[in-house]
Amino acid sequence: MVEAIRNLLNQSDKAIFDVKNKLKEEKGKNLAKLQEQLPTQEEITSQVKSNVCSTETAGVIDKNFNNLKDKVNGIKGKLEEGIKKLQALKAKLDKITEWMGKIGDLLILLGKIIIICEVIAKVLPKALNFFSGLAANGFGIKKLSDLIDKAKSKIENMSKAIKSFAKAIASVSKMLAAPFLLIDAAIAALQVIIGFITTLMSLLEQLYLGYLAQCNLPADPPINSDGSLNLDLIIDGLEQNEKTEIIEKIYNANFETIGYRRYKA
Repeated sequence: MVEAIRNLLNQSDKAIFDVKNKLKEEKGKNLAKLQEQLPTQEEITSQVKSNVCSTETAGVIDKNFNNLKDKVNGIKGKLEEGIKKLQALKAKLDKITEWMGKIGDLLILLGKIIIICEVIAKVLPKALNFFSGLAANGFGIKKLSDLIDKAKSKIENMSKAIKSFAKAIASVSKMLAAPFLLIDAAIAALQVIIGFITTLMSLLEQLYLGYLAQCNLPADPPINSDGSLNLDLIIDGLEQNEKTEIIEKIYNANFETIGYRRYKA
């Protein structure tokens, strides 16, 4: 049991060392600085918005839209990959915390064993006196005396081991605190950037759809309650026999819109 505890503590030390090194690697990637590479709302507007509906302009808008989308999604992918790695490191720390709990349970069990051993150690001298009183043979008394000495030695060693392991648990728990905080802070920061990216992607889509819609507006375009064009209804209402261009929504397996395809009638 003592050896099992010692092995868990050694594994914990190695795991914490590994986590700290991996954290340094992730920090070195400067994922948070990827935000500086994102296009601004002004840049998106200037590249995807136009009042001209010519074929040439439409081609430029298409190219700009796809380039911006690929760039933004590429950055988002790197951030999401970073979050996955940080979460994997946090899972390792959670595992170490679990090990500390198991060691704590083992120490409680050891404590109970020590109590039993102490009771035995107190009873054995009385047994030795009893045998001496009965003029027991010297060999038997010597053997029992040796057992008493061994029991006391075991109790002393186990008591020291429990104190040593308890200090080790406290030390490991203290070492876990900083990496936990760093990982949580890093994940939160990356999630904020991803949230901002979602806003940018929404703006990019709205501007792109707005451009497509304005060049294919029906006579009586659907309007939202705030006075803006209802882009979804406009796109849904584009029919090949009435318009020069067809815009088809592309859905994923969860029936979420993930893109658009354009056709000439």
